[in-house]
Amino acid sequence: MAPPRFQPKDGRFLAVVLLLIVLMLVYLVGVHWWFVAPQMQFATEMDDLREQQLRYRQTSAEKPAIEQRLAEVRAYEQGNQAFLSETDPNAASAALIQRLKQAMSDHAKDEKRCQTVSTQSYNAGEEELYKRVTVQARLRCDLEPLAAILYELENGKPYLFVDNVMIYKQQAYVPPGAKVTQSPLDVRFNLSGYLRQPGKTK
Repeated sequence: MAPPRFQPKDGRFLAVVLLLIVLMLVYLVGVHWWFVAPQMQFATEMDDLREQQLRYRQTSAEKPAIEQRLAEVRAYEQGNQAFLSETDPNAASAALIQRLKQAMSDHAKDEKRCQTVSTQSYNAGEEELYKRVTVQARLRCDLEPLAAILYELENGKPYLFVDNVMIYKQQAYVPPGAKVTQSPLDVRFNLSGYLRQPGKTK
Protein backbone atom coordinates (compact mmCIF):
# COMPACT_ATOMS: atom_id res chain seq x y z
CA MET A 1 0.00 0.00 0.00
CA ALA A 2 1.32 3.45 -1.02
CA PRO A 3 2.07 5.93 1.79
CA PRO A 4 -0.23 9.00 2.01
CA ARG A 5 0.86 11.93 -0.15
CA PHE A 6 0.65 14.53 2.63
CA GLN A 7 2.18 13.99 6.03
CA PRO A 8 1.26 15.88 9.22
CA LYS A 9 4.67 17.55 9.21
CA ASP A 10 3.90 18.88 5.74
CA GLY A 11 0.74 20.52 7.08
CA ARG A 12 2.70 22.14 9.91
CA PHE A 13 5.27 23.48 7.45
CA LEU A 14 2.53 24.89 5.22
CA ALA A 15 0.89 26.49 8.24
CA VAL A 16 4.17 28.11 9.24
CA VAL A 17 4.66 29.46 5.69
CA LEU A 18 1.13 30.85 5.59
CA LEU A 19 1.65 32.42 9.02
CA LEU A 20 4.85 34.11 7.82
CA ILE A 21 3.07 35.44 4.74
CA VAL A 22 0.23 36.80 6.87
CA LEU A 23 2.67 38.40 9.30
CA MET A 24 4.58 39.99 6.41
CA LEU A 25 1.37 41.38 4.95
CA VAL A 26 0.34 42.72 8.34
CA TYR A 27 3.75 44.35 8.72
CA LEU A 28 3.68 45.93 5.28
CA VAL A 29 0.11 47.20 5.56
CA GLY A 30 -0.11 48.02 9.23
CA VAL A 31 3.44 48.94 10.24
CA HIS A 32 5.75 49.72 7.30
CA TRP A 33 3.56 52.10 5.32
CA TRP A 34 2.26 53.87 8.42
CA PHE A 35 5.36 54.07 10.58
CA VAL A 36 8.59 52.86 8.94
CA ALA A 37 8.20 54.52 5.49
CA PRO A 38 7.44 58.01 6.93
CA GLN A 39 10.39 57.67 9.29
CA MET A 40 12.67 56.76 6.37
CA GLN A 41 11.38 59.76 4.39
CA PHE A 42 11.96 62.03 7.39
CA ALA A 43 15.50 60.68 7.71
CA THR A 44 16.19 61.38 4.02
CA GLU A 45 14.84 64.94 4.35
CA MET A 46 16.97 65.51 7.45
CA ASP A 47 20.07 64.37 5.55
CA ASP A 48 19.24 66.83 2.74
CA LEU A 49 18.74 69.63 5.23
CA ARG A 50 22.07 68.85 6.89
CA GLU A 51 23.81 69.00 3.49
CA GLN A 52 22.15 72.34 2.70
CA GLN A 53 23.12 73.70 6.10
CA LEU A 54 26.71 72.60 5.51
CA ARG A 55 26.78 74.35 2.14
CA TYR A 56 25.33 77.51 3.67
CA ARG A 57 27.97 77.46 6.39
CA GLN A 58 30.73 77.06 3.81
CA THR A 59 29.30 79.91 1.73
CA SER A 60 29.01 82.12 4.80
CA ALA A 61 32.62 81.36 5.70
CA GLU A 62 33.68 82.41 2.17
CA LYS A 63 31.62 85.64 2.24
CA PRO A 64 34.53 87.97 3.19
CA ALA A 65 36.71 86.58 0.40
CA ILE A 66 33.85 86.88 -2.10
CA GLU A 67 33.15 90.49 -1.06
CA GLN A 68 36.83 91.32 -1.41
CA ARG A 69 36.92 89.78 -4.87
CA LEU A 70 33.80 91.74 -5.91
CA ALA A 71 35.39 94.94 -4.67
CA GLU A 72 38.49 94.18 -6.75
CA VAL A 73 36.34 93.54 -9.83
CA ARG A 74 34.44 96.82 -9.32
CA ALA A 75 37.70 98.72 -8.91
CA TYR A 76 39.07 97.14 -12.07
CA GLU A 77 35.93 98.02 -14.02
CA GLN A 78 36.09 101.62 -12.83
CA GLY A 79 39.69 101.87 -13.99
CA ASN A 80 39.14 99.98 -17.22
CA GLN A 81 39.83 102.32 -20.13
CA ALA A 82 38.25 100.01 -22.70
CA PHE A 83 34.88 101.74 -22.31
CA LEU A 84 33.85 105.22 -23.36
CA SER A 85 34.04 107.62 -20.44
CA GLU A 86 30.69 109.22 -21.24
CA THR A 87 27.48 107.96 -19.64
CA ASP A 88 25.03 109.40 -22.18
CA PRO A 89 24.76 107.99 -25.74
CA ASN A 90 24.48 111.47 -27.27
CA ALA A 91 27.58 112.68 -25.47
CA ALA A 92 29.37 109.48 -26.48
CA SER A 93 28.44 110.05 -30.15
CA ALA A 94 29.85 113.56 -29.97
CA ALA A 95 33.03 112.17 -28.41
CA LEU A 96 33.38 109.62 -31.23
CA ILE A 97 33.05 112.38 -33.83
CA GLN A 98 35.67 114.43 -31.99
CA ARG A 99 38.03 111.43 -31.92
CA LEU A 100 37.60 111.05 -35.67
CA LYS A 101 38.32 114.73 -36.28
CA GLN A 102 41.41 114.58 -34.07
CA ALA A 103 42.75 111.54 -35.93
CA MET A 104 42.19 113.32 -39.24
CA SER A 105 43.96 116.40 -37.95
CA ASP A 106 46.93 114.26 -36.86
CA HIS A 107 47.37 112.39 -40.13
CA ALA A 108 45.91 114.52 -42.94
CA LYS A 109 48.45 117.18 -43.95
CA ASP A 110 46.29 118.57 -46.74
CA GLU A 111 42.71 119.21 -45.61
CA LYS A 112 41.55 119.29 -49.21
CA ARG A 113 42.78 115.73 -49.70
CA CYS A 114 41.09 114.38 -46.55
CA GLN A 115 37.93 115.95 -45.22
CA THR A 116 34.69 114.97 -43.51
CA VAL A 117 31.59 114.87 -45.67
CA SER A 118 29.10 113.85 -42.97
CA THR A 119 28.78 112.19 -39.57
CA GLN A 120 25.62 111.06 -37.85
CA SER A 121 24.58 108.86 -34.96
CA TYR A 122 23.33 105.41 -35.85
CA ASN A 123 21.33 102.93 -33.81
CA ALA A 124 21.95 99.38 -34.99
CA GLY A 125 19.05 98.08 -32.91
CA GLU A 126 20.94 94.94 -31.86
CA GLU A 127 21.15 94.14 -28.16
CA GLU A 128 24.63 93.35 -26.88
CA LEU A 129 26.15 92.71 -23.49
CA TYR A 130 27.15 96.39 -23.20
CA LYS A 131 25.46 99.42 -24.73
CA ARG A 132 26.98 100.20 -28.11
CA VAL A 133 27.24 103.70 -29.57
CA THR A 134 27.79 104.00 -33.32
CA VAL A 135 28.50 106.91 -35.64
CA GLN A 136 28.23 106.64 -39.42
CA ALA A 137 30.99 108.62 -41.10
CA ARG A 138 31.64 109.60 -44.68
CA LEU A 139 35.01 111.00 -45.75
CA ARG A 140 36.76 112.04 -48.91
CA CYS A 141 40.33 111.03 -48.26
CA ASP A 142 43.46 109.69 -49.90
CA LEU A 143 44.41 106.12 -49.12
CA GLU A 144 47.60 106.83 -47.14
CA PRO A 145 46.13 109.19 -44.53
CA LEU A 146 42.97 107.07 -44.42
CA ALA A 147 44.95 103.98 -43.40
CA ALA A 148 46.71 105.94 -40.64
CA ILE A 149 43.41 107.39 -39.38
CA LEU A 150 41.67 104.01 -39.17
CA TYR A 151 44.71 102.43 -37.52
CA GLU A 152 44.79 105.12 -34.82
CA LEU A 153 41.07 104.81 -34.16
CA GLU A 154 41.22 101.05 -33.68
CA ASN A 155 44.41 100.92 -31.64
CA GLY A 156 43.79 103.54 -28.97
CA LYS A 157 41.83 103.66 -25.75
CA PRO A 158 38.94 103.55 -25.20
CA TYR A 159 38.51 100.68 -27.63
CA LEU A 160 36.86 101.75 -30.87
CA PHE A 161 35.73 99.54 -33.73
CA VAL A 162 35.57 100.36 -37.43
CA ASP A 163 33.28 98.18 -39.54
CA ASN A 164 31.10 98.24 -42.65
CA VAL A 165 33.86 100.01 -44.53
CA MET A 166 32.99 100.91 -48.12
CA ILE A 167 35.50 102.66 -50.39
CA TYR A 168 34.60 104.13 -53.78
CA LYS A 169 36.98 105.55 -56.32
CA GLN A 170 35.64 108.77 -57.72
CA GLN A 171 35.67 109.28 -61.47
CA ALA A 172 35.99 112.90 -62.52
CA TYR A 173 35.89 114.31 -66.01
CA VAL A 174 39.29 115.51 -67.21
CA PRO A 175 39.27 117.84 -70.25
CA PRO A 176 41.69 116.98 -73.06
CA GLY A 177 45.15 118.33 -72.37
CA ALA A 178 44.42 119.01 -68.68
CA LYS A 179 46.62 117.64 -65.95
CA VAL A 180 45.25 114.41 -64.50
CA THR A 181 44.93 114.46 -60.73
CA GLN A 182 43.73 111.58 -58.61
CA SER A 183 40.53 112.42 -56.76
CA PRO A 184 40.23 111.49 -53.07
CA LEU A 185 38.45 108.25 -52.27
CA ASP A 186 34.84 108.29 -51.13
CA VAL A 187 34.94 106.37 -47.83
CA ARG A 188 32.04 105.33 -45.63
CA PHE A 189 32.24 103.36 -42.38
CA ASN A 190 30.77 102.89 -38.90
CA LEU A 191 32.76 103.94 -35.85
CA SER A 192 31.61 102.31 -32.61
CA GLY A 193 32.45 102.22 -28.92
CA TYR A 194 30.85 100.80 -25.78
CA LEU A 195 29.44 102.50 -22.71
CA ARG A 196 29.94 101.05 -19.26
CA GLN A 197 26.25 100.17 -19.18
CA PRO A 198 24.41 96.87 -19.68
CA GLY A 199 22.94 96.62 -23.12
CA LYS A 200 20.99 93.37 -22.74
CA THR A 201 18.86 92.35 -19.80
CA LYS A 202 17.94 88.73 -19.24
